[in-house]
Amino acid sequence: MNRSPLNPITQQHVDDYERDGVVCLRQMFDSEWIDLLRQGAEQIIADPSASGGLTGPSHGAMTSVAHNWRREGPIRDFVLGSPLGEVVGRTIGADTIQMFHDHLFHKPPQSPSIMRWHADHFWPFTGTMIPNIWIALSPVNEQNGRIEFVAGYHRFCMETGSRFGPAGDGTFHFPDFEEERDNPAFPFKFVTWDLEPGDAVLFHVDIPHFSKGNASEDLPRTGLAVRVIGDDAYWCPREGLMPVPGIDLMSTREGEHPAPSEEMPVLWSRPANEPRAFAPKNKAA
Repeated sequence: MNRSPLNPITQQHVDDYERDGVVCLRQMFDSEWIDLLRQGAEQIIADPSASGGLTGPSHGAMTSVAHNWRREGPIRDFVLGSPLGEVVGRTIGADTIQMFHDHLFHKPPQSPSIMRWHADHFWPFTGTMIPNIWIALSPVNEQNGRIEFVAGYHRFCMETGSRFGPAGDGTFHFPDFEEERDNPAFPFKFVTWDLEPGDAVLFHVDIPHFSKGNASEDLPRTGLAVRVIGDDAYWCPREGLMPVPGIDLMSTREGEHPAPSEEMPVLWSRPANEPRAFAPKNKAA
C-alpha cells in the first residue's frame, strides 16, 4: 500500500484548484487501498446500524453514513496510513493537514436520491482550507450520479464574504443554478468528471455542488468523502454548525486554530527541508 502519492501533484493541479475550487486527481492511491476501502464500504452498506457510524440526512434511498474513521477498520486504516493528507496538503498549499470527518455515500441503481445544490458550510470553522476529497470506489458517470460543480464560484464567495448556511449571516442565498445552465451571461462554468475507482475530486468548502439520482439499471455509485483542515482553519463556535464528536464546540475559542488531538490528528506535515507554503495572515475573529 502506497504511503506517498502514486502520481505527482503537479503545478497544474494546484493552479486548477486555486482557479476553479475543484480539481480531479487521478489514481493517487493504489489498488490495495481501494480494495480495502471497498471492503469497508460493503460492510457498512450491508448493515449501516452495525457500523457504529452516524447516518446523515440523505440516508434512506441511498446509504449515507459518517464518522466511520473513528473505529478500527478499513476506513480508519486508510485515513491514517495512506497519502491522503499529503495529496490534499500539496494541492491546496497547506503545511499541515488534520483529520476531522468522513462520510460514505452509496447510491444503488435506480436510487432517486438527489443532493441538491449546496456548499459545505455546516462545518464549525472559518477559513479557506476546509476541503473535501471525494474518492470513487465504483465507476462514476453521468448516468449513475456524478458530482457537478460551479467552477470559480468559491472565489466570488471569498471575495464578497458570502457564506451560505449556518456559517454565514443568513442573508446570502445561492442563485438557481439549474436556471443558469443555459444562461450565456452566467460568468461561471459547470464542470464534472467521469471517475474510475481510485480517482478523486478535491473541492473547496465554498464551491456549490450537486448530484442527481442514479438512473442506472445495474451500476451503483459509491464514494468516500474525507474532510480535513489546513493551516488557516479556525474554530467557529456557532449554534447550528456540525460539531466534531468529542469536542464541545461552544467551549472552543473563536479564531483559534484547532490543536492536534485524538479527534483531530495530524495526517501530514510538510517536510522540514521544504519551504513553507502557508503565510499566516491576520485571521478574522
